[in-house]
Amino acid sequence: MFEELRKIIEANDSIVIFGHIFPDGDCYGSQVGLRDLLRLNYPNKKVYAVGSGLHRFFKLIGEMDEVSDEVIKNSLAILVDGNDCSRMEDQRVVTAKEFIKIDHHIENYRFTEGKFVINNNANSTAQMIVELGQESGWKFNPTISNALFLGILTDSGRFQYIEDFPLAFHEVAFLCENGANPKAINDILNQTVESALQFRGYVFNNYRKTKSGVIYLTFKYETLQRLHVSPSKAGSMVNLLSNVIGYPIWAFFCENEDGTCHAEFRSNGPGVQPIAAKYGGGGHFLAAGVTLNDMSKETVNMIIKDLNKAISDYQKENK
Repeated sequence: MFEELRKIIEANDSIVIFGHIFPDGDCYGSQVGLRDLLRLNYPNKKVYAVGSGLHRFFKLIGEMDEVSDEVIKNSLAILVDGNDCSRMEDQRVVTAKEFIKIDHHIENYRFTEGKFVINNNANSTAQMIVELGQESGWKFNPTISNALFLGILTDSGRFQYIEDFPLAFHEVAFLCENGANPKAINDILNQTVESALQFRGYVFNNYRKTKSGVIYLTFKYETLQRLHVSPSKAGSMVNLLSNVIGYPIWAFFCENEDGTCHAEFRSNGPGVQPIAAKYGGGGHFLAAGVTLNDMSKETVNMIIKDLNKAISDYQKENK
């Protein structure tokens, strides 16, 4: 599956790996995991991962790189865990000389800059990079294995959202055999601060719901500041409203400082990716997000209406 991409990688001596805005465990883990895989197996290449990453994992897994504009202009860009260049956190990606994309999200057909490998059935981009390394016969080490284990663990919802369990557990067993430390990763993931408890209390006391079965909450930027939570962090906690009986879709709308809105949609049945795509976002069929131009009542109501319809259509199809 990766033969053509591997040839492109081997033909380039300088490679910069880019991840999406609001990086999560799969984005960061895939960037660092792929970077260190290439560094280990191609020691003569210069390989970098750029972006903010996940600071709490830097000590265990590794920090991100600082790269000059000139280096990027003369490098192969590898985009991981995102649909296209517009979704990358570091927008210098558009200046690279050549492009590859490795992703497991539903394709939006906007990526026209280079070659790509997409597997919608993969539970994470990190899983795809494990398979790339295995197919290529590359060596792994504990740092690489920890990074890719983090990606698989977080994007599968700690192994809740998996279609092929034997394959997934085969991959994570391979990573553990190569030094991954699940306890250390889970210990970091489970850490919390007192302000997070305040945020959870706010969610449980202020959520709203529709008769059709959408449970949701909107956060003004001032509210998030008072709760000491960033819009991106708040969005990542959307599953606080997950799996409430009678509410198959749950959503957060989080206002950014500039007035735009970071929205996250989740579902245990009705598709939410088509709705995110309608407004310029994307993701998985049951887990998607979008950055909206505003968080006006009109905008939120339009999306809630679409989410209600998704539930209605799903119920008709599954009678």
